[in-house]
Amino acid sequence: MLVRGDGDDAHAVAASDERGVLRAPQRVHRSVGSEAAQRVEFEVRLPDDRGFGFIIGFGDHSLATEMAELRRHAELAADMLGSLAAAELALAAIHRATDAPFGHTDPLTGLATRRGWEHRLRRDERFCAEFGEEAAVILVELDELKSFNERDGHSAGDEQLRLAGGLVRDLLNGRHFAARVTGDRLGILMVGINHHEVGELERALRATLSGAQVSAAVGVGLREPAHGFEEALVVATAELERNSVAKGVARVDANEAAALLGAIERGEIVAYFQPVVDLRTGDVVAVEALARWVSPEGVREPERFLRPLQEAGLLGALFDRILDDGLAHLAQFRAVVPNLRLAVNVEFDTTGSSLLTSVTDRLARHRLPPSALSIELSERQTFDLPVEVRADLAAVASLGVELMLDDFGTGFASLETLTSLPISGVKLDRKFTSQVVNGDREPVVVKAMIAMTAEAGLSVIAEGIETQRQCDMLVRMGCRLGQGYLFALPQPAESMHAVLSAPLVSLF
Repeated sequence: MLVRGDGDDAHAVAASDERGVLRAPQRVHRSVGSEAAQRVEFEVRLPDDRGFGFIIGFGDHSLATEMAELRRHAELAADMLGSLAAAELALAAIHRATDAPFGHTDPLTGLATRRGWEHRLRRDERFCAEFGEEAAVILVELDELKSFNERDGHSAGDEQLRLAGGLVRDLLNGRHFAARVTGDRLGILMVGINHHEVGELERALRATLSGAQVSAAVGVGLREPAHGFEEALVVATAELERNSVAKGVARVDANEAAALLGAIERGEIVAYFQPVVDLRTGDVVAVEALARWVSPEGVREPERFLRPLQEAGLLGALFDRILDDGLAHLAQFRAVVPNLRLAVNVEFDTTGSSLLTSVTDRLARHRLPPSALSIELSERQTFDLPVEVRADLAAVASLGVELMLDDFGTGFASLETLTSLPISGVKLDRKFTSQVVNGDREPVVVKAMIAMTAEAGLSVIAEGIETQRQCDMLVRMGCRLGQGYLFALPQPAESMHAVLSAPLVSLF
């Protein structure tokens, strides 16, 4: 049999029993046949030395053929199969690539239409069945699209679709197929991706949508060899519907809002810290405070509680809590790095004490100078800021607090924003950081953005740096500061002293 995958995730692409009957596909363990009296196994490798699978044969009957001769034939078959598989994979990839325009493009999302989705599903089903490729589907439902249409008109709903489509396209970056499946539902089809990679993509998708304030329910279905994409879609739809119901309950559950307020007051929602690094030296120059809810069920990330807080009007209380906790720890961190700064995100859609009052009171409480603090506001918040908020920002900046524009380049802000607000610097959105090593055009655009902001006298921090190659390219482009998983994950205060004690280097 030809087996692909490893451990419990392995599956036989083609298997012939002792009667010569072909039986495929089926889920097997990589150790299949290990109890048999006779067993041979050879790895099938493609000409470029990538692994493709394993030829495994086994049985309990004595063979007339010598074992050495049998192994020689199996090895020869593995070599031939590797060459054939490479040729067939290349041809199939060409055919799949030509499917991209099929069924045209949805004008709002920029993704394929439902017709293209159905056609691609059929073709990829044949491809996966033939080659044993692992695959999965992700369904995304924009669960507030109807309320946008009813409250603000269809133009507002259309803008949500454009935003969601753009976010999905940027995240996938051409690696996987995506379509608008129904009016409020998007679909992502992934082939040649293992279970771990599916989970990583799902988490990145949730974080991306949440960060752009796009409310969505997500469902994932893994393609099983015996059931194909049909069953994967059923599983993804069921998960999506469960998540959608759960989100709906969360939006109207006053008890959850009370629980969140209690968590803030009890100090269960705390600051985790991620370092901002001088890319040339590895020295930590700042730390960003990120909210985490340390509950009995474990540490919850912001996408689990930000929306209920926003709907309950508690984002102001969250800002005060993270600012207070962050400054308290900053005073300790400065014993290791004397000029270390703290960066905190702020939202303006809540009532309560003014930003100026929150900042001045807490700086005084922790005996820290205004220069120790950076306030980050996202591009989307710069639309139609109330006069009193602009006045607050100007007053905070006049104290010496640094104001940073977060998610820079995502299309929400304009050059007017950089000149009308007292902005000291920008944080280059992670989607641009990921593009510095892609193609010919993308690095040119990123370099131009860095040069433009530097010419305007603004500092630039690159977000989402994950590889040393990205870091090196950004340095050559003139970017001095950055943060991302390459250097450190967000972590609790007690872990930061070790991080601050020495220059940070790649984790890879």
